Amino acid sequence: MPHTHRMPTAQRWSLAAVFAGLLLSGGATVHSLLGLVRAQQTLDAAYRSVHTTDALLRLVLIAEIGQRGYLIAGTSDHLAPYHVAVSEVRGTRRQLEQMVTDPQAKAQLNEMLALVDEKLQELAQAVSMHVAGQSEQAVAGVRDGQGLALMEKLGASAQRFSALQNESIAQLQAAHDQAIKRAYITTALAMLTGVGLLLLVVARGVAFARRMADNEADLTTRNAELLALAERTSEHNAHMQRLSQLGRFLQTCADMAEAQALLQERLPVLLHAASGALYLMSASRNQLRRCVAWGERPFTEYFEPQECWALRKGQPFAQPDHGQASTCRHLQQGDEPSLQGTLCFPVASHGDLTGLLVLDPHGASVCLPEALLAQLRQTALEQVSLSLGNLRLRESLRQQSIRDALTGLYNRRFLDESLTREVLRAERRSPDQPDTPLAVLMIDVDHFKQFNDKFGHELGDRVLRSVAQTLTDTVRASDLVARYGGEEFTVVLPNTTPQVALERAQALCDAVMKMPPVADGGNVHPPITISVGMACMPDDGQDADALVQNADAALYRAKRDGRNRVVRYTAGG
Repeated sequence: MPHTHRMPTAQRWSLAAVFAGLLLSGGATVHSLLGLVRAQQTLDAAYRSVHTTDALLRLVLIAEIGQRGYLIAGTSDHLAPYHVAVSEVRGTRRQLEQMVTDPQAKAQLNEMLALVDEKLQELAQAVSMHVAGQSEQAVAGVRDGQGLALMEKLGASAQRFSALQNESIAQLQAAHDQAIKRAYITTALAMLTGVGLLLLVVARGVAFARRMADNEADLTTRNAELLALAERTSEHNAHMQRLSQLGRFLQTCADMAEAQALLQERLPVLLHAASGALYLMSASRNQLRRCVAWGERPFTEYFEPQECWALRKGQPFAQPDHGQASTCRHLQQGDEPSLQGTLCFPVASHGDLTGLLVLDPHGASVCLPEALLAQLRQTALEQVSLSLGNLRLRESLRQQSIRDALTGLYNRRFLDESLTREVLRAERRSPDQPDTPLAVLMIDVDHFKQFNDKFGHELGDRVLRSVAQTLTDTVRASDLVARYGGEEFTVVLPNTTPQVALERAQALCDAVMKMPPVADGGNVHPPITISVGMACMPDDGQDADALVQNADAALYRAKRDGRNRVVRYTAGG
């Protein structure tokens, strides 16, 4: 803690005296300046009252001239300046009443204003008589000299009022001059006091310079710490904003492929790593496969869980020097050796290990403390783990909702949705493909009820699974195989002609017949065969319900005609 020097008592008292003098002189200066401002304002008001009085007399004279012109010429053109002057006289009168506050001047002003009112009344009376057709009487009233006498009387009153105002102006001017002198004196005293204080401050500044130099280093250090803290805070806020945005994107991803493409774009910036890779655990949980990778460093495509120390220990792991036994084996399989410090982070969601994140921190352009960097990476990893876990759970629930639990094929619900979609797609086929729309196959396992009764339901279930796998392996990738119910299956063949559909259906029959017998403890069961009913769009139906119904009718005919065959739907058959 820097040592503080106490100021001597005499010096403190002298400094206090200078400050007190400065305050007093400043107060006196302000007071004198305020007095000067008030004197100037009063003086300006007196001048304005004199000018306003002159303006009032000019307006009365203009009104009189306009009245005389109207009486002599008899045209209304002369009334315009008369009315304007009368209107302005009223406004000027109100201004004078507001300006004058002195009682003596107020009394003289009231006398003058009374004469103004009398003059305006005399002018208005003559105008009214002329308007009423009494022109000669109006002119005679003007010629009798009463108006001139009244005007002279008004002028004399105005001169007396101006004389009072001039006397007041002289007094105010003297007071104004005195206020200026006081302002000069107080300002000079304030300046002298300020110079004295400045000299004292300079003297104290020299004394404090050494202490300020001692404190400068401490302030610089604290400033650097604050700047570093602000930078870390800004980076943390930006990181949390990017992380929140990534979380919102991942929540709306339709499938894992879309999520992986998003992670490929966002993870390098989010994790502050020049190279890295994200691995996901396979469904069998015996292998991790790379789904996201970035940077120049190569990472193996897949490896087993026991090849990573982080997965075995259940916590993040930093690679030691290359060549030691504690280095993860999955990082030693590439052409480049494992770099010291390469980080492996287990990815877990809902208490279940779902993958691994590998980061190569070398070459990353980041200037953050290791502790903060580790915290940011851990926060990002937790968000990514939770989002991927939720996405996998969502996909699992979706698969459960559209898959048959026994055979793994699509269920009836998914079939109805997909067939309706394929029918709409077939209706939009191009004109150059008029005869390649859609075919539906309804398939039934022959004599399955007797098979179940003789060999048991367990073996029957195994047969259904075997038939389902055979159908899946035989159809094209664009075809749809679904379990319709019981031992019935449905195959949708998009963009297929009736002739090709017949060939594909016969291929399914042949493939099922060639299935190897299902093992059953040595018991021998007859070969499995299927019957197939076929309906094609548009000849055999224009919508999904009609195609399924007609294909089912054709299946009934195939079973009736001896089973193990393919029959196409024919109307009336």
